[in-house]
Parts: sequence; structure tokens; C-alpha cells
Amino acid sequence: AQHDSPRAGRGKERQAASLERTKGSEILFGVAPCGLALARARRALFRLFLKERRGGGALRAELGLQAAARGLPVLHVPGRALDALCRGRPHQGVCLEAAPLPFRSLRDAEEPQAGDAESGSGRRLWLALEHIQDPMNLGALLRSAYFLGVDRVVATRSNSCPLTPIVSKASAGVMEVFDVYSTDDLQGFLKAKSAEGWEVVGTVSRPEDVEDVPVISCSEFQWDKPLIVVIGSEGEGLSLETQLQCQRMLAIPPGRALHPGIDSLNVSVAAGILLHSICSQKRRHGD
Repeated sequence: AQHDSPRAGRGKERQAASLERTKGSEILFGVAPCGLALARARRALFRLFLKERRGGGALRAELGLQAAARGLPVLHVPGRALDALCRGRPHQGVCLEAAPLPFRSLRDAEEPQAGDAESGSGRRLWLALEHIQDPMNLGALLRSAYFLGVDRVVATRSNSCPLTPIVSKASAGVMEVFDVYSTDDLQGFLKAKSAEGWEVVGTVSRPEDVEDVPVISCSEFQWDKPLIVVIGSEGEGLSLETQLQCQRMLAIPPGRALHPGIDSLNVSVAAGILLHSICSQKRRHGD
């Protein structure tokens, strides 16, 4: 019978030791999340793992150079080691060990940032998320919000998905460059913004479910003051307490008579349609 040589055994032990995680770290996976996390360095970064090259891999090589320039250890490992690191998720040959990315404090959200809409134009747009729990939905929401020009995203801290590597991958790395704020008191936040002159609009898939708040089609909505669009959870929609902080509710009219039980859109798709409907007014008016 063939036995591993002592040297081969030591090599395996070294590799196993090299894959031991820094306490409290997480594993980002995929070219976009890892590349943008490296470029922005908004969180502590520990090690970059690259698949051992067998032809191609120019993007991976570039990431390796970026990491080395930051003084970050770069480990070339077999694909199965990457599979184990990210639990079989689609890593594209790249994993990055990093500290978790926290939500930002809502106190910081009032500070102007490059790329924000002109504060005097009345065209500021924030997106508020109540109890979004699916990391794929949260990632898709962030990707759409960033693409369409939303200035800030605010999420409820409780009953919501944290900013995990799955969210980063689903956002195509947007999470690494776009701040996400959190609040423990969504209703209080919306009430305060209303008092400052912002319009707060909720979203609803079934207009008949809404009481005491007018419901209009998103195509009828006129955007003429700073605006917060509030999106509710995947299963429940907006809570009644949050609905009552909204001046109006926006609905997406369906294109056909809907079969019972198939009467709503995925939350991230609905948000994309609503935000595009609102943001297209900015382009039409030439702001």
C-alpha cells in the first residue's frame, strides 16, 4: 500500500492550518464583492484566497496584485478548498476573509456625500426597508437602489437580514461601496422626516388591504419634494404602524387578470419597478 510521505503530510497540515479563520471573520466570495471590498477597504481585510490557476484567471491575478499591494496575504488553493470556505456558493475562484460590515448609524445619514442629489432641488430619494429577511432580496434591492440613483438606504435593525457575504454577492458588490443605514425606530424616523417636509410613500401589492391611506398607481405619482419610499417584508408587506406614517401608498397595476395566489411581485422586483417609475421623472424633467 502507498503511504503519504511525511513531507506530504506536513503540506496538508500546513494547508489546513492556513485555512483556519480569524476569529469573528467572514468569507466574501465572487469577483465583484471581493474586488470592490479590496478597492474600498471599508472593513478590515485578512486574506485573499485564489483558485490555483490552470489557464486564464487574469481577473484573479489582478486581485492578487491589489491584495499584495495592500500587504494582504494571498493564498493559492485548490477549488475544493474555496468551495469549503464559502460552503459551495459560486465563488468564481476568489474568496476574501474580512471583518463583517456593519450597518451605519442613521445619525451619519444626514451628512451629504458625493453623488447625492442636490439638496435644494427637492429630488432627494431615500429607500426605507422594513423587515427584509432574505439576503438575496436585500442584495437585489441594494443593487437596484444604487443603479437607479437612490441617495440612502435605511433598514430596520430588528427582524432584518444583516449585511452578509450572500447579500454582497446578490448585490454584485454594491454593498461594498454603498452605505446601508439602520434604525431601531422606523416609525419615529419617518415621522421626523415628514415633519421636515419629506414625502413618505409606502408600497402595497393589494390595494384592498390598505385602510386610511390613499392608494395610487405608481404611474400617477408626481415627485416634487424630498421622498422616502418604504418597502415592506416579503410575506407581510408594511406593518400597519408604518402604513399610518405614509402620506400615500403606491401600487403597480398588473397587466392581466391575475390567478388567485399569484397576485404579487417579488419584493426586489417591485421595488425596482417603483423606483424606476419615480426616477424616470427626473430624466423627463431634465433635472
